[in-house]
Amino acid sequence: MKTDNRLYDRLYLTESQYVKCEGVGFAFTGRITVIGLGGLYILTDKSYPMGTVLALRVSVGAEVVEADGIVRDVEPDGFGVEWVKLRGANEDALMRIMNRLRAA
Repeated sequence: MKTDNRLYDRLYLTESQYVKCEGVGFAFTGRITVIGLGGLYILTDKSYPMGTVLALRVSVGAEVVEADGIVRDVEPDGFGVEWVKLRGANEDALMRIMNRLRAA
């Protein structure tokens, strides 16, 4: 049996739960399909090498998270990002976003 040793809970979003992610300071947009306090997976036609640090903005309604993420996984349809220094107001906003998405 395979064990999941992840540190953070994650949400797998459905097609109807559209959450946009965009780059801060560079042209990039994508749709988030997995989100959590540890990171997110972004569907996009853009590609960045593993280890690239990206400034990201995620928003749902009035809640906005702006934080850096480091590319940890690259796939043909997008890439996975681990949050870097997600603290304080950004962490609180992400938890509110996740609670809102869970309730939807």
